[in-house]
Amino acid sequence: MSRTGSSWMTLDNSAKIYPAVMSRSWAAVFRVSVTLTETVDPEMLQTALEDTVRRIPSFCLSLHRGLFWYYLDANRLPPRVETDVANPCKKIDKRENGGYCFRVRYYRRRIAVELFHSIADGTGAMIFLKTLAARYLQLRGCPVQAGEGALDCTQEPRPEEWEDSHTRYARFQHLQGRREDKAYHPHMERLPSPSLRVITGILPVERVHERAGAMGVTVNDYLAGVICHAFCRLQQEENNRRQYPVKLSIPVNLRSYYPSETVRNFATFINPGVDPRYGTYSLEETVQQIHHFLRLRLNEKYLNAVVSANVGNETNRAMRMVPLVFKNWAMAFAYHLYGESRYSAAFSNLGIMRVPPSMEPYVERFDFVMGPPRTNLHAAAAVSYGGRLMLTLSSAARQTEAERLIFTELVKQGVPVTVESNQWE
Repeated sequence: MSRTGSSWMTLDNSAKIYPAVMSRSWAAVFRVSVTLTETVDPEMLQTALEDTVRRIPSFCLSLHRGLFWYYLDANRLPPRVETDVANPCKKIDKRENGGYCFRVRYYRRRIAVELFHSIADGTGAMIFLKTLAARYLQLRGCPVQAGEGALDCTQEPRPEEWEDSHTRYARFQHLQGRREDKAYHPHMERLPSPSLRVITGILPVERVHERAGAMGVTVNDYLAGVICHAFCRLQQEENNRRQYPVKLSIPVNLRSYYPSETVRNFATFINPGVDPRYGTYSLEETVQQIHHFLRLRLNEKYLNAVVSANVGNETNRAMRMVPLVFKNWAMAFAYHLYGESRYSAAFSNLGIMRVPPSMEPYVERFDFVMGPPRTNLHAAAAVSYGGRLMLTLSSAARQTEAERLIFTELVKQGVPVTVESNQWE
């Protein structure tokens, strides 16, 4: 499965940072799920999972430590499905799930995939989930066809699906640095690990589109603005002597700019926001700031410069010969300088989910949950399907002020919100 045809594979460029910065209690884990119209049969789901990992072998791997880099090697054990839990996105312990970097969980009508970010991004995870759900429905006798990201399990995997697209498309014409000011972080008490509060707001897509259109921005711009504005208000309420920029870390799906078919990671991150040191920003001003920041940077040339800088660090000949223990120290230090300290919260929007028409009668909704960052407390994730937008706020903070401000602002804007949670007490 590597360039030489062996069973092992190097981590892609985006993946290398995550093993270096994970701790005993934390790793970059996120979750995608689909809710069907009928109760899930665990035995049939197990068969579907085995068929799916044969079709998408980049998931059928375990993480190992080498002398110079971490690497992924083929896992010969069959992955096992398991029942769901109240606190999702717990660090994946390879001793508990046969060494895999992902887990598949089920509860009533829901199928969930939780995975370590080193094997895939949100788009890759959704391809895996759709393929798994489609195969499950086929085994149930439903006339479901492949398409819209659901791969055909009767076909052989293709090399393009597990390539490192960062390396393939980096041009190195210019390297874009990532120096930024430190961002605001709320002063809140952290919940005991591995507790994660998950609150999902169910919004009508049409109403969100109306509000975004009234401001002349996209849905992604609008939601990012609402979230950023809430954190600005949090900082105001704390009455700190020193004000910090309020920024969100937003992933950019690079498949929108290159003809990549990879199921692995192919994204980069940008951090839009506002700086309260210039004055108080209204919601409309915050939305517009984010809108213009994104429009300035969401172009192939700028994004290639960012990707090229990341790939350049990896391909540097001297760096390649440094033992892994020193690479881990260097990457952890760089993550401290340029990672979570530079944004207040993470926000990822997978957009509108589409499934093959033959699959639509059996699918009720999709959900997307980001585990909390390592040191930051909050993350937000959005996905739309069937006229509903699921905005999920995950938090490791005991206080719920950020969630209250976000959903209250949406209601004030005329967007009705139905709230669900994992009912942390």
